[in-house]
Amino acid sequence: MDCVIIVDSREYETAEEVVKWIKRLGCSVVPRKLDIGDYVLPNDAGVERKRAMDFISSIVDGRLFEQGRELLRAYGKAYVVVEGDLWRALSRRDVHRHSVLGALSMLVDMGIKVLYTPDEEGTAYVLKSLAEKAGGRGIKAVPIKRSETIRDFQIQFLSSLPGIGPRRAEALLRTFGTPLNALNNLGQWARRVDNINESVVSLVRKVLTTKYGDDENNAVIPIDEAIKEAGEGSTSNNDESRKVGDSVNKRDITDFLSDK
Repeated sequence: MDCVIIVDSREYETAEEVVKWIKRLGCSVVPRKLDIGDYVLPNDAGVERKRAMDFISSIVDGRLFEQGRELLRAYGKAYVVVEGDLWRALSRRDVHRHSVLGALSMLVDMGIKVLYTPDEEGTAYVLKSLAEKAGGRGIKAVPIKRSETIRDFQIQFLSSLPGIGPRRAEALLRTFGTPLNALNNLGQWARRVDNINESVVSLVRKVLTTKYGDDENNAVIPIDEAIKEAGEGSTSNNDESRKVGDSVNKRDITDFLSDK
């Protein structure tokens, strides 16, 4: 029985080693723009692949839980593959291991299977094994990615800055109108945008003004502490905006742990 794996077109371009190993292992690869997930396997299974460092970053900016919920809505089975040495990557980030452990527990509680692989070859083998286990049950219709809008790219751009993320990016755009205007008014962020404090502004300024190649490029960015301060130091009257914490999604993790 043929092994067929659908790969998101952007993942196809950026994960060349994984794709190469999938083919070497005897599976057919079908590139396609996916709305949700990086890979689709037979038996209605969606897979999100994350390198170890990206996994940590996605906890910080809140993407991980949003992507997890989308996987569960779109597919009958949902997997997150963490590729590389997660704990070694964590040693290079100023993020407490409890945040990572809480996030892993949260994913499992949501019904998402978390798999660990050492490298691209390992990821390809896991995907092949899952696809073959499904046998001849075929791949159902997959969510096709809609055409991305300028708004999507604006949010993605601002979300990539340390301590920002999708919710704060949207708040910045609502306040300043365009990404360029937001960056030109960086000094006003803490005063005009809820749940952004001077610590976050300082981190963003450091990223935007440090010359590439300087020794400071290798400095540890204390995102976790800055976000903690942002959550505690907000003066907004909107309780919900103070609690959002789209960085480490602390509310989700705390609620989960308190239920145990």
